[in-house]
Amino acid sequence: QRNLERRLGVAVLDRTELILEIFASRALSLEAGLQVELAQAKYLLPRLKRMWGHLSRQKSGGGAGGFVKGEGEKQIELDRRMVQEKIHKLSAQIREIEKQREGRRKAKVRSGIPTFALIGYTNSGKSSLLNVLTAADTYTEDKLFATLDPKTRTSVLPGGRRVLVTDTVGFIRKLPHTLVAAFKSTLEA
Repeated sequence: QRNLERRLGVAVLDRTELILEIFASRALSLEAGLQVELAQAKYLLPRLKRMWGHLSRQKSGGGAGGFVKGEGEKQIELDRRMVQEKIHKLSAQIREIEKQREGRRKAKVRSGIPTFALIGYTNSGKSSLLNVLTAADTYTEDKLFATLDPKTRTSVLPGGRRVLVTDTVGFIRKLPHTLVAAFKSTLEA
C-alpha cells in the first residue's frame, strides 16, 4: 500500500479504510462518531509498526552491522500506548451509551407496543419506507450509509393500533468483522 501511494502520488485505501472513511463522513450522532473513532483506532493499532518502519531500527556504529533500537521504536511504543488508551476511553463512553439504550429498550418492551425493524442492504430505501409508514421526516439520500444511527418512530395501523418502526443501519456484503464488532450496539438497536 505504501509503495502504491509513493508510486501513484495519491492515498491508497483498502476496503476497511474506505468503509471507515464513509462512516466517518456520515456519523451524525455522538454514538456513531464514537463508534467510528473506536473502529479507526482498532484498525490503526496493528498497523503502527508499518507506519514507522522507516525509523524502527537504526544501524549502530558497530563493525558487525548490528542494529540498536532507534527513535522509531520509542515512537511506536508511545503511539501504541496512546491508541490503546484512546480505545479504552472510547469503549467506556460507548458502554455508557449502551446502558442508556438498554434502559430505553426495556421501556419499549414494558409499553407493550409492538416493534418492527426495517432491515436490508445499505441504500435500499429503509429510511424512505420509515418516512412513508410513520409520516416522519428522517434524513434520506441516495448514498451508502446515509443512516448510521437507528431511528424509531411511531405509526398507527389501519385498525388504530400503535406500533414502533425502527430504521436500521444498512448491511453490505462481506463487512469486515472488526467493523461488525465496532458497530455492534448500533446493529442491536
